[in-house]
Amino acid sequence: MEEIIELLALLLVIGGLCIALPLIIVWLTNKRKNHEIDKKTEILMALLEKNPNLDPAEVLDKLDMPSEDGKKSLKEKLLEKLLGGCICTLIGIVLFFTHLFGFVFLGDKTKGVVGGGVLTAIGIALIIYYLVSKKMLQNEIETEEKRMTEQQISE
Repeated sequence: MEEIIELLALLLVIGGLCIALPLIIVWLTNKRKNHEIDKKTEILMALLEKNPNLDPAEVLDKLDMPSEDGKKSLKEKLLEKLLGGCICTLIGIVLFFTHLFGFVFLGDKTKGVVGGGVLTAIGIALIIYYLVSKKMLQNEIETEEKRMTEQQISE
């Protein structure tokens, strides 16, 4: 009976870390982005009400100033995800196989195998995130690179 409770507790922790935590992070990120979009829309509408002769595209370009983490380009952020994914995957695979085959023994064998599996899954998820984001945001990355080269030329 005690083993079943321990197994359920382990499954609950793993489920919370692998399912609930990523869902909460995605929800909070989307909520923050929606809030930013709502604020930009509110500002744009107020400006257009006061001066209907303004060009909305020009105003939106000026509103798209870099945020607090805007010093990094979109490409750099994606490359950081790829790096994190590769590191997690490599550490997870090493941890998984060293505990599975008994090369290294750091406590309970199942904890090492489960920990290695979780790290590998996180790493693979980050690599998939990088690949999907790169494909989806290809146009934005190209536009950002063109804008950066134009700024460097003008300076």
